[in-house]
Amino acid sequence: MVDVPLPRERWLGLAGRGIHVDFPFFLAPMVGLSHVALRSTARSYLPAGARTLLFTEMLSSRRLPTERIGDRPETATDASETDLVPQLLGNEERFIAASLTKLAAIHPRAVDINMGCPVTQALRHNWGVALMGDPSYAEEVVRTTVRLSPWPVSVKLRTGLDDDPEYLLDFCRMVESAGAAWITLHPRVARQGRRGTANWDYIGRAREAVRIPVIGNGDVQTAEDALDLLRRTGCDGVMIGRAAVARPWIFWQIGRALGLPDPPEHAGLPTPADAWAEGGEFHRAFERFVSIAEPRFLERDARKRINFFVHWGARWLDFGHELWRRISSAPDVSEARARATAFFEKPQRMAARTVLRS
Repeated sequence: MVDVPLPRERWLGLAGRGIHVDFPFFLAPMVGLSHVALRSTARSYLPAGARTLLFTEMLSSRRLPTERIGDRPETATDASETDLVPQLLGNEERFIAASLTKLAAIHPRAVDINMGCPVTQALRHNWGVALMGDPSYAEEVVRTTVRLSPWPVSVKLRTGLDDDPEYLLDFCRMVESAGAAWITLHPRVARQGRRGTANWDYIGRAREAVRIPVIGNGDVQTAEDALDLLRRTGCDGVMIGRAAVARPWIFWQIGRALGLPDPPEHAGLPTPADAWAEGGEFHRAFERFVSIAEPRFLERDARKRINFFVHWGARWLDFGHELWRRISSAPDVSEARARATAFFEKPQRMAARTVLRS
């Protein structure tokens, strides 16, 4: 068991607003990935009794108002999801207001504003990280969302358009003064994408600059990374992205390292602790993922999301490219499951870390 005190003080300040976090490790909002199948798979690995928050994938405030919640995989939910935080991409009051009205159907715990997406389309519309280039407008977006939302509002940031730590700290202070309940910081500049190294020092500096919780994000691929991020920065939580697609049991590993009780579905079982055990666990996680995606989504949507799950998650496997080839060429979900079973009949090994450039 490791000696890493869990940060709770700042989260306790949000308890009166319905935010209860005693296991501050979070599944990140990821396009095409953070839907109900992945969230449910990740939740199955949480320590017994753990309270955390799981985020939806990015939802467009332009598209959401015209939809019926649950019609698309992006907005499908499960009745057990009482810890859900939908993430909104947008900047105009009328669309934000309409989106919040629609989101009431899923009873969220909070709403997250995306100010970190670096893709060209977001930049073109002054969405995502583009908002970090215009602090006055970004402040207006936060204040407007806070005013309209019946739930706490958080903001997910990058370092910004340029590597300017003082600008970042001023921006964090502005977000806090505009009413944000917490901040998530991925300390890379927009042009980096996932390349290079996340500057964790900026997370610690941001945490010192504000009084609200600051969640650190970036370059967390193992349980040890997550705990190291807490140690090094003093942040109030750790958000895990694509590594939680590859190894959703990372939450179990973190809990075991902290001496917390095992997930109920895995009680009494050994935590995957070496490369071969993790390879075997990937197959079990894949099976759970598919068992949720197949009945919840249309066939074409299920296949698309299964393929995307393997596209990202299998990058940590020694022969993940071969698994991806087999799954992506399967004619239907049933055949994809059969091909995965055949692939994992031979023990597979999972690397602790991989390089994510795209």
